[in-house]
Order: sequence, then C-alpha cells, then structure tokens
Amino acid sequence: MRERKPDTASFRRILVPHDFSPHSDAAVALADRLVALSGARLHFVHAIQAPFMHAVTPSGVVALALPSVVSEAALLEAEEALRRIADVGRRGAVGVHVLEGRAPDVICAVAGQLPADLIVMGTHGRTGLVHALLGSVAERVLRRAPCPVLTVRAPAEHAARVA
Repeated sequence: MRERKPDTASFRRILVPHDFSPHSDAAVALADRLVALSGARLHFVHAIQAPFMHAVTPSGVVALALPSVVSEAALLEAEEALRRIADVGRRGAVGVHVLEGRAPDVICAVAGQLPADLIVMGTHGRTGLVHALLGSVAERVLRRAPCPVLTVRAPAEHAARVA
C-alpha cells in the first residue's frame, strides 16, 4: 500500500503561540518542519496579562492595577524576546504578535484575524489537581480556535526540568 503524504499545500499561515517554555520550543521545531513542507508563513504570538498587585484592606483584598508603564515594558520585553526566537535561522518574513490579554483569547483572536490555517502549540500536559487549578491554555484554544490545532509536548528531558 502506498503511503499517503499529508496535504500541506493548504497551509498558508501557521500560528505558533510561545510562552518561552521548552514546550513552545518543541512546537516551533514542528512548525518549522511544516513550513518547509508547505511554504507557509510562520507567525508567533505571545500574550501578556496585565500585572496586578493585591492589597489587603479592612474591607477585603483589592486588586490594584500597576502603572501602564509596567505593562508597556512587559510588552516590549516580550516582543524583543519573541523576535529573537522568530529570527533564528528563518528566511523570509515571520509575523510577531505580542498582545495584552488572556492567552486563549489572544491566540484565538490572532488566529481569526490572520486568518491562520493551523495553530501549532506546546502543551505542558498537566493533569489532576494542577490541571484543575491552572487550567489548560491548549484545551481552551482547542475548544475555541477558528482553525485546526496541533498540540506538541516537549521531549521528556525538557519537560522534567519544567515540572
């Protein structure tokens, strides 16, 4: 029986969410291979959540927004780091998107705006209580993405350092 090759010609824009973890690096490696097969344009996205400080007052805990300069600095720093990752050994234009918001919301919004043909993202593979408490960005994206989502776990030696 002849092996059927995957149809990668329909991939024009591949979106890779990156949180600067080994899991995201594994997704980048796979996305690079898909780009080589399809000629797609690669886009990276990173979400920054606005930093908050919590103050205990007589009426309870209050969340205080930090000055906007803190958010702006975080956005600029993340964009610079993401551009360094995007520039490593790649020819042609690579899109870099750094936005403020919850990661699943930002990822799905950028995927819809491009529009992305595929999202390739790392997953930490958390289970049990940790998954229940922290949730899963990958799971939320899978449920809401406007295109197919391919999840990738980091090799075991990298995952052990993160856990």
